[in-house]
Amino acid sequence: MKHLRWLPLAAALLLAPLLSLAAGTAAVVDRIVAIVNDSVILQSELEQATLMAQSEMRQRGISPPAQAVLRTQVLERLILLKLQTQRAKEAGVKVEDRELNEVLANIAAQNKLSVAEFAQQVKAEGLDYISLREEIREQVLVQRVRQKEVASRIVVTDQDVDQYLAASGADDPNEFRLSHILVAVTEAGNPELREKARLKAESLLKRLRAGEDFAQLAVAESDGQQALQGGDLGWRKAASLPTAFSAVVPRLAIGQVSDVIEAPNGYNIIRLADKRSVGQRQTIVETHARHILLSTNTIRNEDATRAQAFELYDRLRKGDDFVALAKKYSDDPGSKMSGGDLNWQPAGSFAPEFQERIDALEPGQMTQPFHSQFGWHIARVEGRRTRDITEEARRARARQAIQQRKEGEEYEVWLRRLREEAYVEYRMASEQADSGAPAMFPARATAAP
Repeated sequence: MKHLRWLPLAAALLLAPLLSLAAGTAAVVDRIVAIVNDSVILQSELEQATLMAQSEMRQRGISPPAQAVLRTQVLERLILLKLQTQRAKEAGVKVEDRELNEVLANIAAQNKLSVAEFAQQVKAEGLDYISLREEIREQVLVQRVRQKEVASRIVVTDQDVDQYLAASGADDPNEFRLSHILVAVTEAGNPELREKARLKAESLLKRLRAGEDFAQLAVAESDGQQALQGGDLGWRKAASLPTAFSAVVPRLAIGQVSDVIEAPNGYNIIRLADKRSVGQRQTIVETHARHILLSTNTIRNEDATRAQAFELYDRLRKGDDFVALAKKYSDDPGSKMSGGDLNWQPAGSFAPEFQERIDALEPGQMTQPFHSQFGWHIARVEGRRTRDITEEARRARARQAIQQRKEGEEYEVWLRRLREEAYVEYRMASEQADSGAPAMFPARATAAP
């Protein structure tokens, strides 16, 4: 059976596992395993989330840890997901059915299926499609509230970019793939807790250096957001990494594990899983074009619009000035007053029908009238050039890297604040106590008897 690929969606929504309820699973008498503010997490949710986490680990080649350890990790992720969806509702963030249908259509297309075929495949794999829809809605909510509460508030200035480019290694053409283990410190000002966390991190490092598998240890012990993915942080430019890592990563050999790295969020251990080089010099081909656009309106129907377009084309062929006709007749408000001038634009800037026509022209040549979604066009290519955009691309990559780094750091702070301000009551106290498993941000959590 062909297994569905969730990862195209997860690239944007790596905030929680898909928590699909399995059809045909043995019936469970549900009970509450955690209270999160005014919501609850049920045992059935936890069980299904744990099954999904185990499946993902096996796909990554990671042996899942003991059941109690994994359940504790998964429960913490469910708590964070619940807190973020609660915050989304407070902030008025919504995902309408129409938007959700578009997301599901994209997932189906990425699996080379229609939506109906996708729904059938979900059911064939023993999953409930309606439950899956709502869980994907939650994840879209989380992504949007992150954008609203964190990403939209990040400002990257030109000075930030200048400093980034001037810094050591800022123009490093390499990208790094890292694995990460975090021992979190929830109360930064508490020396006793910090020392306890440091000792745990040192102990984990010794276990790694003695040969234990990094991914399995991350799943079992890390407080990081990617713990259930074996600590995999994916590919990143050096300067898009957390500040505490940027000086360490370039000095690591592939497969090498770092010493313990102290940071405000706690104690970190990283492993360089892989390294690759990205392109150096970049150029783009740009086209300078003009056009006249005629659109239908209340006094000119489609046939009349087409007829006028061919009339103007005939005048242009006989020598009338393109700029003058564009200023007088064009319906494009953006270019009308400049004589239809579209300036220098790289390939892909225009609608496909328009781009295809101008790409086929040499400088000085003009199209016959043609139709697009906007109306009838006559286009002329004024020139074409190849431009070196290495410096622009360099600054754009720098800006993106700074944005990612700042957003990642602010997101961790924001999550920690949500967690510390929340009321969380565990109903799995004995299992947690027996497991010795980590709990992300345990401050202000209450274990019920």
